[in-house]
Amino acid sequence: MAKKKKAETFPTKDELFDAGGKALLAHLAVADPDSGSTTVTWTRLNIPAPIYNMLVALFGTTTTSNTWLYVYPLEKNKATRTGTLTTQKKALKKKILAIIRSQRTILKATEKATPGTLTPTDKTAFFIPEPNPRTNSLESFRIADAAPLLSLHSVKHLEHVVDAHDPEAPKSAGLPEGVTFIWLLVYVGTTAPTAWTQFSHLKFCTKFRNVSNFLATQAKSDVWYTACYISESGDMSNFSPFLHSTIAQTA
Repeated sequence: MAKKKKAETFPTKDELFDAGGKALLAHLAVADPDSGSTTVTWTRLNIPAPIYNMLVALFGTTTTSNTWLYVYPLEKNKATRTGTLTTQKKALKKKILAIIRSQRTILKATEKATPGTLTPTDKTAFFIPEPNPRTNSLESFRIADAAPLLSLHSVKHLEHVVDAHDPEAPKSAGLPEGVTFIWLLVYVGTTAPTAWTQFSHLKFCTKFRNVSNFLATQAKSDVWYTACYISESGDMSNFSPFLHSTIAQTA
């Protein structure tokens, strides 16, 4: 009997949950250019203000105790981890996921009733797959053995355009079978990174060409990129070899 395919949902693994949550809040707080509206996204999507405010409060800040942005970095670090922090982390994640999943359900139903309600960025932020997914994806895609390859399409003033390639089909512009997103990460520093955990979230994307922008204060700094695939079941692939460049200052 074939293994039952897991339904895609918002990621629960700590690293992906942290990156996904930050990306979602950033998206909700601004107007999505693809929507054709100047209304901030959470209002445009009719997310109730108490729900949105609760989500923002649970993520909190790096200086607000018992919030995700305060607890998670401390709990992640073995030197500062405590049983209390671990308990808080689990409880916070559970509350945040309950909110996100409820809104996901509503948004999916709205999109089904009125196609086009959600922009591509809305779907990416909420981890909502496109309809009619390929049914053989998990059988044909071995997530553990795959990894995208990265290259620089262009280097401009405080801007890189980063390309990802499917090494199995380098001329294809489509994601491999079973892949929902590419997770693109970036690291700016003076010493080459040795592990993907040193990188910071850049974006979840469904396209192979993406723009990375920098601050003027970062000009002439060294930068590295890496990426992995996220499967329809929420699994992470291997990470790509680290891609190195410098941040150009031409203006």
